[in-house]
Amino acid sequence: MSIRNSLILIGATIGLAIIVGYIALQFLLGHVHHFGNTAGSPEKFDLTGIEVVDLVSEDGAKIKAWIKPPSGDAPVIFGFMGSGSSIGPSVLSLKSYLDQGFGLAALVYRGSSGVGGEPSEVAIAADARALYDRLNSLMGRQIPAKQRFTYGYSFGSGVAVTLAAERELGGVVLVAAYSRLCDVFTAYYRGIPMCMIMYRERYDSIQRIAKIDAPLLMLHGELDEAVDISLGKLMFETAVQPKQFISYKNGTHLNLQSMGIEDDILSFFNSVAGVANSNR
Repeated sequence: MSIRNSLILIGATIGLAIIVGYIALQFLLGHVHHFGNTAGSPEKFDLTGIEVVDLVSEDGAKIKAWIKPPSGDAPVIFGFMGSGSSIGPSVLSLKSYLDQGFGLAALVYRGSSGVGGEPSEVAIAADARALYDRLNSLMGRQIPAKQRFTYGYSFGSGVAVTLAAERELGGVVLVAAYSRLCDVFTAYYRGIPMCMIMYRERYDSIQRIAKIDAPLLMLHGELDEAVDISLGKLMFETAVQPKQFISYKNGTHLNLQSMGIEDDILSFFNSVAGVANSNR
């Protein structure tokens, strides 16, 4: 084979590799948002006092949220669910707080839980801000910023951090949080530098966490194989005071409910918001 033909072959091979890599990257980015698509109602999950409401996002898209007004001066929790779940089971995991009188504003992500639309980091962030900005009208009363808390689990931690960096809140709770979603993919793909490859859908929480001046509580299982605890600790180090990190020796990504996480979160809510027992 001549040198000319060899160079042509090498060039064609490199070009093909670039094309295949680009297609693979687009496929990956298109599957970052993996949610359950089962439509359900609060009644199906024995959740009383919750209403499913429609609202318009910043880009004009129609979105949904599950809403429950608080009792007395109890806080309202902005709930952001993890990947692979639907809104019903996610809200059910917050039931113990709702039973204590806390209010709820849980965003239904686009493309999840039977709701249409194309999810993206930009779109979900816009939806979260729209929910925050319209909370008073949705609740039918004024909810001061100090009574607004955000709760993000796993994937939802990135949504919660973005909202907290852009809006005033009384407290932030992050469960099984990651520094950047591309860091999670780097670990999953065994060291491939995904943060150098993923040009969108990165959820760079570590770049935003220092902008949050609300009290912060982070909770993580030491045996978490989905989001390694080192990623949570890395972000915690970047966060400003006041902040607290609680780890669970036998905690995984899915069993934190049995590790006492609810009591720790309730203690945080009550200490920060000063919720009286009579309101719970």
